[in-house]
Amino acid sequence: MDKPTQQKILAQLSEGFINKTSASASAAVKAPVTEFTCTERLEQEKRTFFRETPLLMGLSTDLPDTDTYVATNETGQPLLMTRDAHGRFRAFLNVCRHRGAQIAAPGRGRKRRFTCPFHAWNFSNTGELIAINRESSFGCVEKDDFGLTELPALEAHGMLWVRPSTGPMFTEADVLGGLSEDFRNWLEQEHPFSEEQVIDANINWKLAIDTFGENYHFDVLHSASLANDIVGNLQTWDTFERNGRMVFAGKEAFRYVHENKVPIEYWPYREVTLNVYFLYPNCILLVDNAGVDVLKMYPDADNPAKSKTYHSHYLRPEHKEQIQLQGSEHPKESRFEGFNRVVVDEDYAAAETVQAAAASGAQEHYIFGKNEPALQHYHNTHRQGLGLTPLQAYLE
Repeated sequence: MDKPTQQKILAQLSEGFINKTSASASAAVKAPVTEFTCTERLEQEKRTFFRETPLLMGLSTDLPDTDTYVATNETGQPLLMTRDAHGRFRAFLNVCRHRGAQIAAPGRGRKRRFTCPFHAWNFSNTGELIAINRESSFGCVEKDDFGLTELPALEAHGMLWVRPSTGPMFTEADVLGGLSEDFRNWLEQEHPFSEEQVIDANINWKLAIDTFGENYHFDVLHSASLANDIVGNLQTWDTFERNGRMVFAGKEAFRYVHENKVPIEYWPYREVTLNVYFLYPNCILLVDNAGVDVLKMYPDADNPAKSKTYHSHYLRPEHKEQIQLQGSEHPKESRFEGFNRVVVDEDYAAAETVQAAAASGAQEHYIFGKNEPALQHYHNTHRQGLGLTPLQAYLE
């Protein structure tokens, strides 16, 4: 994010802080509870969003050097992402072309070649089938026809994107939709990978995204936690085609700069804000003083009331340097300890009651308020992706 954009956002937050106003949609809308419970909808979403749509899989620092790799099953497809000897990012189906075994166990590491654990077929990190175990007894095989299945993959501004199905290549504009400048600036310096976790939740994957989509609830649900740090019911909101950017204000920082009449051009942007990006279709990306969090929400294969959140944290470069000066490679406390006390113990716990109410048939619709524009936006983008009509206004 460039300096003029930062100044514009700070001015909007400052006005809202003084006047107790916030970004607003034109009207409240109704969201049917079937958004979270319908099994037919789940099948549509799995196909449309998690097979046919490019997905943010992580940051470039997940593959920090040549001949590094990441293997994951998170999308529902077994994927192998590599950085070859020339530094090129590639993605493949993590499936041996002989009998379909995964050639790399889920995880990350450094390898130039991968050997299938079933029959020892050997593949390069550029996808070529190099060797067939006991080839003379196996029979004549044209190796060029049995390399790993390569997938459309793009590395742009420190981000790794993959579509988990074969087909034509996609572009930076397709996935970032106007946010290139933001991430060109945020990730100009590499944010090294720090740690990762997987959160199993008894909530729909879109409901998991919803917990990050507004701060109207901060002063209530997070009264003893996040409300101490972030000004509740105050945010900016900007759309970038199917994506969106929401920015919150740090409570103590905003109080200090206003009480001391600090000129806005001297406010340290990253230290006084929390930047929340929705990246279509399933990612929440957070930028704050500590670093970058990438949260990817995926549906359960069969149950619309279950999901997994894959969460990776990347350190701000300056913080990595401070940690190394203290003689360590990792922070003393995991980022996830404080994070999970808020997100898992409060947000997802509350969302479970929403999911249970949806399953009970207690009501047909929920309401997304005018002060919840992000929720309205990405529910509508999901509906558009499925060929559905937009959410209806509460009062037409």
